[in-house]
Amino acid sequence: MTLYGREFSLRQAVEVLPKLGTTVGRVWQRTLLDALIAPRRFGRTMPEFRRVSDSMFHPGIGDIEPAEIPGKGPIQMLSLDSGYGGMAPQDLYAVLRIIRWIKPRKIFEFGTFKGVTTSHLAINSEAEIYTLDLPRDQASDVRDYKIDDRNLLPSRDDIVETTERLGVYDHIHQLFGNSRTFDYNPYLKSMDLVIVDACHLYDYVMSDSRNAFELLGETGAILWHDFPTSLDVTKAIRSLSRRWPMLHVEGTRLALYLRGFSLHKHDGDLSKKRD
Repeated sequence: MTLYGREFSLRQAVEVLPKLGTTVGRVWQRTLLDALIAPRRFGRTMPEFRRVSDSMFHPGIGDIEPAEIPGKGPIQMLSLDSGYGGMAPQDLYAVLRIIRWIKPRKIFEFGTFKGVTTSHLAINSEAEIYTLDLPRDQASDVRDYKIDDRNLLPSRDDIVETTERLGVYDHIHQLFGNSRTFDYNPYLKSMDLVIVDACHLYDYVMSDSRNAFELLGETGAILWHDFPTSLDVTKAIRSLSRRWPMLHVEGTRLALYLRGFSLHKHDGDLSKKRD
C-alpha cells in the first residue's frame, strides 16, 4: 500500500489508517485542499505539513515510550535554558533515562552548543565526556550551512562562557573542530554513548553518523536529536535504518540505536538488521 509516496506493509497500514482521523489526518485533508484551491499557499505550508506527517509516520523505524527504558535511580534536571537549538526538557529527560540504564563510562557528543546537554550528562554520570564543537572563527566553509545552523556556531565569547561553566566538571573534555575532518582515531571503538546533535544538513548528519558507529564500542547506544522534526535528520535516519535498527523515542525528538542492550518488546524488530 502507498501513502504519501511511501510504501507501507499491511501491518504498518493497519497501524497508520486509524490515525487518519486524528490531527494528522485533518492536516492532510487541509493540505490537499490547499494544493487544489491555493497552490501558492500549498508551497509555503508543504514543509510544515511534511514535518507533522513525519512526526507521526516513520515506517521501518520502531517506537519506544520513555517509560519503557529500563533502569532505576534518581535523575537530576538543572534549571538551565537551552534556548533555540538546544534540547527540550522531555528530550533531556529521555537521554538521562538511557544514561541511567546503560551506565556509560565514555560519552562522545557532536555539538556542544551552550553546554546544557553536556552539563546534564555530567551531573547524571561519572563517564568521561568528550564534546566536539566548531567555533565560528574556525568555520572556513559554511556555504552549505542552513542559516539556522550557521547562527548556532558559537563565538569565542560563547565558548569562554560555556568552558567556564563546564570547567567545574573535571570529566568533561572540550574538543574543537569540524566534525567532518576531525581526527577520531584516539576515540574509535571506545564510547558507550554517542550523541549526534551538530550540523543538521543531510551530508553532515550522515558523516557524523558514520563516525558515531565507528566511535561506539562493543555495547552502547547512539542518539540523534531533531528526529523527526528536521527534514534532513529524518532523511538520514531513514537511510541509516535500512542497515541498522532504529527506534523513535515517543514524545521526543530523539532517534535511538542500541548495540548489545535488549528491549524485550522490540527484540523481534531489532533482530532484523545487524551491523
